Amino acid sequence: MRHYNKNTKMKSTPTELKYILVIVIAFASSFACAQVKFKQGDEFQRQVVTKSNCVLQRGSQTLHVGSVSTVVKTYKITAVSEKGASLTITTDKLIDTINAMNQNLVYNSGKPADPNSVIQVGLQKMVNSQSIVSINNKGEILNLKRPVVANDTLLSFAGIQPEHLSPGTNLQLMVDFPVSLTVKKGYSWKVATSSAETNYTVYAINGPTTVITYKTSVLGGSLNSRINGSILIDNNTGVILKRYAQSVSTGYEMVNGVVYTATRRTAVTEICNKK
Repeated sequence: MRHYNKNTKMKSTPTELKYILVIVIAFASSFACAQVKFKQGDEFQRQVVTKSNCVLQRGSQTLHVGSVSTVVKTYKITAVSEKGASLTITTDKLIDTINAMNQNLVYNSGKPADPNSVIQVGLQKMVNSQSIVSINNKGEILNLKRPVVANDTLLSFAGIQPEHLSPGTNLQLMVDFPVSLTVKKGYSWKVATSSAETNYTVYAINGPTTVITYKTSVLGGSLNSRINGSILIDNNTGVILKRYAQSVSTGYEMVNGVVYTATRRTAVTEICNKK
């Protein structure tokens, strides 16, 4: 087995990143390899609250967009085998407030969408949508069936963090690196891809949970980002119980076919509970 020392630099395949960290794929290290430990019928409720402020500029034209979104999803384990598990992901609730051009738009999935609002109709399509996913024992997605993906421009304007589901990547409910009680507080490592570099540090280990802090630089896309965050991990399942991240992104965005230079500041708070 290969062993890596503190601050070892590792390379992995690129993972799509936008505005906020999507942690890169598992690495080989002195960590023991974590296995998925779910039971059929297990349900997890994940809530992601995103606060975003963006300044878009094109020549002398400046557009300020502020948003606060809350997305609640349920992850239900429908089958478990020696090779992994199957689950359904359902979007249960979506609340979004957008302030732009001195106008305020409020969408609440508990109320009918305004049929005259393209944004509200688009957001409404996300509610109650289901994805069916199969994962292996490391939490990597093997195959999936999902509804039509929401438009990236809509999600960006609404300040909603998209959940990237694709074969070969890890389920965002979970970390995609092993956790182990054999490591100690202060242990750190680096993961690099062609578009991102992340430095991780073990902040604390407390029996059933581990706290890890990280700093990420995302370069090469339409937006370059600097991200600081922390995650609280369930050592038994690898499920992310809490995550907090702040990011500053600069670059360009397209709105209604028009390209704007953009500066975006985002704060994300994520909480997951077993139902």
